[in-house]
Amino acid sequence: MERQHIRLTFSDGEAMHFPPVDGETILVSAEKAGNLLASNCREGTCRTCAARDENGDEVLLCVTPAGPGISLALPYRRTDVAPPTLRRAKINAFSRVSRSVWEIRYRLQFPLPFLPGQYVEAHFPGIDGARRFSIANPPSQKEQVLHVRDLPDGAMSAYLTDRAKPEDAFTVRGPFGVFYLRSTARPKLFVAGGTGLAPIVSMLSSIDPASAPPALAVVAGFADAEDAYALEALRVLAQKLPLEVVLAADRAGEGWPGVTANPVAALREVATVPLARGTEAYLCGPPGMVAAARRELLAAGLDAADVLNEEFVHG
Repeated sequence: MERQHIRLTFSDGEAMHFPPVDGETILVSAEKAGNLLASNCREGTCRTCAARDENGDEVLLCVTPAGPGISLALPYRRTDVAPPTLRRAKINAFSRVSRSVWEIRYRLQFPLPFLPGQYVEAHFPGIDGARRFSIANPPSQKEQVLHVRDLPDGAMSAYLTDRAKPEDAFTVRGPFGVFYLRSTARPKLFVAGGTGLAPIVSMLSSIDPASAPPALAVVAGFADAEDAYALEALRVLAQKLPLEVVLAADRAGEGWPGVTANPVAALREVATVPLARGTEAYLCGPPGMVAAARRELLAAGLDAADVLNEEFVHG
């Protein structure tokens, strides 16, 4: 009977019903019924498959056992989920854009459609396993861009420092994730930590100035002023859009054009976007920062469904 089915409701109100499969997760039950849902790691770590129950608590579909009568809400539209595809790519150029961040520019053999804010899995030569990176450019741009944190003893850091060269071939698979820019006219707040700025730049770069929301604000946080990057890109965006830019660094010397604080504390500097119900917030960065920013915004009155986030775990 349908009342024993699992019910998943998408953000536009469309509902999906399917029977639970004994011994399987909600995600697998959906797939066995012929349904496609957003997922990636299938281990409960990436949070791509996150839904919310009637109490607003997070439920990870890939690890939660299926059962009769479960009803959950998904933060995306059914039409926004497409099967990931594999593409061949070649590096056009790469450079260090701050003390701790590299930028890789590359071209694809065939286009890879994506929504601003989504990420890909990239497999570079001589590196075991794929690395996940948010795409930092808007979908309209043919050349794609990745931001890579320079980690001591990191495999990507060693590759970019010692072996990488233009025309290196690698593969890209995606897109993944439901952290993407929603096309609403509501005020939007973006909070980024470190290379969590990549999807935020993609989102902001995709907004048409002619139809932009009435107010936009971005808080870009860095551990140190020497780690800051993409400041010129943010300055140019602020000239085109109704965008307030708040820069924050935990450590900074004289001449730093922002505040000396972490990005969560720097939320109090935002003047143009209300920290209240009706505002959409997009959070991306280290797990601790994302969790703290989310708590702060929920306490300020934002609805849980309007606080969208993605955490960066560097490998």
